[in-house]
Amino acid sequence: MIIIYKNKKIEKQCKDYREAKKTYNDNVAEKLHSVINFIENSESLMDVKNMPSFHLHPLSGDRKGTYAIDLGRRLGYRLIVIPLDNEQKQWTISDVNEIYKCTSVVIAVEVTNHYE
Repeated sequence: MIIIYKNKKIEKQCKDYREAKKTYNDNVAEKLHSVINFIENSESLMDVKNMPSFHLHPLSGDRKGTYAIDLGRRLGYRLIVIPLDNEQKQWTISDVNEIYKCTSVVIAVEVTNHYE
């Protein structure tokens, strides 16, 4: 899969382990880089969905259209992504399984602490 980064800040956190450690703790930095590596080596978002520890799920409310990938259930952090269609636009369909099967490009939006 291809990862596009929303801005330079998130790109640096996801690509530079030392930067991730400065921003988050060691565990979060390690999990973040593990998730990024897994996404980059996946065929589609379905591969990420099939990895139970990542708990890929769509968000709702003001975050509708974005998806969360857990960086460890106990850590409370998650990577927020936006799946893109073949034309690199946000999906207009609502069938989550179709989105998972057909997505090969995502935008990494941010890393958030779900409990803050």
